[in-house]
Amino acid sequence: MLCRLGGHTKKIVEYAESCVAENKQVKIRSDGPYGTLPFNYRRYGSIVFVAGGIGITPIIAILKDIYGQQEGNRSNLSHCIRNISLFWIMPHASEATLFLGLLNSFHLKSLENSLLPDLNLSIHATRDSSEATIIGQQIVYSKPNFHDVMDECVESKPAGSTSILAYACGPSRMVNQLWDLSTKKKSKELRVDFYHEEFEF
Repeated sequence: MLCRLGGHTKKIVEYAESCVAENKQVKIRSDGPYGTLPFNYRRYGSIVFVAGGIGITPIIAILKDIYGQQEGNRSNLSHCIRNISLFWIMPHASEATLFLGLLNSFHLKSLENSLLPDLNLSIHATRDSSEATIIGQQIVYSKPNFHDVMDECVESKPAGSTSILAYACGPSRMVNQLWDLSTKKKSKELRVDFYHEEFEF
């Protein structure tokens, strides 16, 4: 099953479907991802990431950069991040298995190396109804309360920190809700920078 999430991928899917209809063989190669983020996450002491489904992908890339660094002193790590909160929301808990092992490895590194930022994982399944444990990670069977998410981020920010990064990647409704709450948390003493990427399921 091919997924259409934008003009370019729609054209690729249409081309592939036309080839199938004409009984032609088609090969499609993909490469990437490419591009740059519109923010420098390394300059924030506290970060909150919110991902909807496959919106976890750009966040995984950031976490690989942070937790994949060589062991060493803080100057070698080249950032001032002290804590990261990650909220990953998906329809079904089984979808978490895609990246859960990797996320748990990042969490373990954060516990073993005091020079790395603390990593708090919160994984939510919105369409399953019974509690279960998947690869040692407790799944929460409800949507996160974004009011609590932002309150927690503000409360856990490092002492002396005057800015927080909030980054959301997922459906527009989720993104807009977090955007509104991030704006409300801004004050003279605290800057909350919000960035996002949107897609629809």
